[in-house]
Amino acid sequence: MQWLWWLMPVAGYLAGSVSFAYWAGRAKGIDLREHGSKNLGATNAGRVLGGRWFAVVFTADLLKGLVPVLIAGIGEREGVVGLALTTAAAAILGHVLPCFHGFKGGKAVATSLGVLIGLVWKAALVAASVWLLIWLIARLARFSASEAVGPASIVAAAAVPVAHLAIYPNPWSGANIALTLFVLLAAAVVLVKHRSNAMRIVERLRSGPPAA
Repeated sequence: MQWLWWLMPVAGYLAGSVSFAYWAGRAKGIDLREHGSKNLGATNAGRVLGGRWFAVVFTADLLKGLVPVLIAGIGEREGVVGLALTTAAAAILGHVLPCFHGFKGGKAVATSLGVLIGLVWKAALVAASVWLLIWLIARLARFSASEAVGPASIVAAAAVPVAHLAIYPNPWSGANIALTLFVLLAAAVVLVKHRSNAMRIVERLRSGPPAA
């Protein structure tokens, strides 16, 4: 009955497709696709609904990446090779291209973090620490709380592969190659989804900090 485990990537995609940002907005009578950045992610939820909702949506999005990967890990231990990585990829895909919301989702930061906690928790811890550090630096540079999320997410995504290659033993040998390639791909997805943020950061730096 091992073939039943291969339903996990489908479950991972469906879990990823649940937009907690969308439902948080609906709880407040707002469609987030029509407000703020119009993005169905934790940052836009925080921007439009308030900081408390950022925390709620971010945590929920993280869990929808983490939980399917942990369950798939059980299948891996029972001999279903490649199940965890496939489920992880499906969860991220679901968040970015959710079937429940016209295939227009978020930027995959929280869901990718959840996935990485399940796969390479040490690299994920480094990324989370980098995210917090850059967010605090951006706040000191007079970025608003929501504006600071962009640069923090970009730098943290770039830090993930570096941390993985530095920490994980023999990342380019044998079966580890697939995991390393997945980490690189997950980081690339987040960076590509944040390309508009990167352009805004460049413009912000060129124009200098706002007047006090």
